[in-house]
Amino acid sequence: MILSRSKLICCIALMAGVTIFTACHKDWAEHNDTTDDALKNNLYQAISKTATLGKFSDMLVKTGYDKILSSSKTYTVWAPSDQALQSLDPAISSDTAKLKQFVGNHIANQSYLAGASASQRIQMLNGKYNIMAANKFDSASITIVNQYANNGVFHVIDKFIPRYDNCWELIKNTSAAPLMKSYLLSLNYTGFDSTKATQIGVNPTNGQPLWDSTNGKIASNVFWNKVQNINDESNQYTVFLLTDNAYTTEFNKITPWFKTSTTDSTTNLSSFHLVKDLAFKGLYNVADLPDTLVSQYGVKTPIKKSAIIASYKTSNGVVHIMNQADFTKENKFPPIYIQGELPSRFMVSRPANTFYRVRYNPLTGQNFNDIMMTNYGVADYSIAYFRSGINSMRYNAYWVALNDIQAGGTSAPLWQQRLACGFIRNDTSFRTTTFPAVSIGYNVYSEISLGQFTFPNYADQYFFVLGPTTSSTSGNANAITLDYIKLVPAF
Repeated sequence: MILSRSKLICCIALMAGVTIFTACHKDWAEHNDTTDDALKNNLYQAISKTATLGKFSDMLVKTGYDKILSSSKTYTVWAPSDQALQSLDPAISSDTAKLKQFVGNHIANQSYLAGASASQRIQMLNGKYNIMAANKFDSASITIVNQYANNGVFHVIDKFIPRYDNCWELIKNTSAAPLMKSYLLSLNYTGFDSTKATQIGVNPTNGQPLWDSTNGKIASNVFWNKVQNINDESNQYTVFLLTDNAYTTEFNKITPWFKTSTTDSTTNLSSFHLVKDLAFKGLYNVADLPDTLVSQYGVKTPIKKSAIIASYKTSNGVVHIMNQADFTKENKFPPIYIQGELPSRFMVSRPANTFYRVRYNPLTGQNFNDIMMTNYGVADYSIAYFRSGINSMRYNAYWVALNDIQAGGTSAPLWQQRLACGFIRNDTSFRTTTFPAVSIGYNVYSEISLGQFTFPNYADQYFFVLGPTTSSTSGNANAITLDYIKLVPAF
C-alpha cells in the first residue's frame, strides 16, 4: 500500500509523539521516584540525615528550630557544612540567645531555588536580610543545591553567614565616632503606636479612643523620623560617621548660622543640621561612591574617598567612617524657595478673586504654578507664607511674579506689590522688614531682585506679599501675583 504524502507525514508525527511521550514519561517517573523519597522527610529530618550537616542539625535542636522546620509551613534553609562551622566563635555556640540569632540568619520563609541569575534580598527568620544570587548566598558558595523536603528546600553552603548589625545597631556599638554617636543617641525617645496598643475605652467628651498606657510604647529616634530610618531592616542605607576631629571642624563651621537665645539650643540645632546630610537611601560601597551625594534636604554632600578610614557591612547597608567632610557653605545652605501657590494664610478670605494658575515660562521652557488675585477690594492686602527655621544670616531676596493680564497704560495702570517679613501673633501681622514697592511689569518671567533680609537669630518667619495701597475692585489695579520667592544666603 502506498501512502499519500500527507498521510505519511501524519504517521511519522504520530510515531515521534509516541517516542517522545514514552521518554518523557520515563524521565518524569524517575523524577517522581527521587522526589517521592525526599518528600517523605520534613526539612529538619532531611538535614539531620545529611552526613555533612551534623553540627548544624545539633544547633537546630538546641535553638528549637528543629520543631519549626518540622512544621507544615514552607521554608528555605542555607545550612553551613560541618567544615564551615569549625571557625564559629565559641561565644556564639555557648550562648543560646546568640545561637538562635545565628541559626535564624540561615532560614527564610517560602522556597527559594538556587540557580537564578537575578539577585534577591531575602528576609531571614531573625529579621535580617541576606542576598541570594545564582549559586551564592551572601559571601558563601552553595555547594549542594535544591535539596527537597515535604515543607521546603535546603542548600548546603561552604561558610556561615554572621548576623550583622544594622546601621543603627552598628552606631550604638561602635567606638569610632564618639561625638557623633553621642548626639545621635541623644535623639532617642519613647513614642506611641496605636496599632500595638490596647484600647480600654472611649473619651466621653471628644469620642477619641482611650489606650492602655502600659503598652503601645515604642522606642524611636528623631533621626529615624526626620532623616532616614536606618534601623529599618527592609531598606538599604549608606551612613557616614565623622571622627571627632572631623565632627568638631564641621560643627564649628556651621554654628554661627544657628544663633539662638541659649547655648544648648544652638548646639542642638547645629548638630542636627550637620548630621542630617550624612545618611542616604541605597547601598554605596566605597567603589560605587560618586564624588557628591544629595541628601533628602537637597544638600550636596562631598564624598572624598581618601577620607574614608573604615567601612562596615551591615544587614541593611554600609557605614563609612570619615576623617573629613568639608561641606561648603553654599552647599550646606542652598537657596530657599517659597512657592506662591502654597500660601499659609490670607489677610481676608477672597476665594472668588483668587486664582491658582498653570503657566508656561519661555525662559525655562517649563510649566509652573502660581497664584493671582485681582480686584479683591482691600487696601494693603497681604498673603502670608510661613517658613520654619530661617538661619541667622543675611539673605538676598528675589521673586518671579507674572503679570500677563494687563500691559499698562492710563486705562489699566500696572500695579505694585511689596515683600515683607515678620511674624503673626494673636491673628495680627507684625512686619519687621518691608521692601519698597515694585511695579509688576507685563509678561516678565525673570527673577526680580528685591533687597536683603538680615536675621540675627535662627527663627521661624512669615513672609508677606502685599498688594497696592488702594482698595479698587475694577481694572485690575488692585492685584497680587506670585510664582515664587527665592532667598539666597549672602555669607
